[in-house]
Amino acid sequence: MKEIFIPNEDHVFCRVGIDFISSKDYKPRASAFRNTPVKGNNLSCDWDKYSTAESSRALIGRQLNLKTGKPKDPRRFCIYKFNVGTVRSINFPGEEQEIEHDPIYNDPEIAGKPNNIAHSIMIGDKGDDEEFRIKLVETGRWAIGPSMK
Repeated sequence: MKEIFIPNEDHVFCRVGIDFISSKDYKPRASAFRNTPVKGNNLSCDWDKYSTAESSRALIGRQLNLKTGKPKDPRRFCIYKFNVGTVRSINFPGEEQEIEHDPIYNDPEIAGKPNNIAHSIMIGDKGDDEEFRIKLVETGRWAIGPSMK
């Protein structure tokens, strides 16, 4: 499937595990937005052109927990929404971010790794600079937050 440019006015959804939500202010902790894997260069998200917050969250239940081998529980995740142009415009030297469409498609579909036309990636270093990740948290908002579960 050919990649498509994601316009600045569009949004992406990122999952946030409930263990990464502050019990003080119910915002995501900065550590929720590290690259996956941490030594990698991108963070998975879903483009709102092909997904809703609800469908993004539901897809989690079709993925396998690598530790247990069982399906993940979508109720243990919330969904955070970012404007693509705002993320691209965060001005931290050496930590510029790009968001690209990166659909997942296998035929046949791989059990535990569902196809996802909305899959996209937020590319750029996020790992060692908590100040940058705090700024990232400030630019987004809950699409499905802890009080909406």
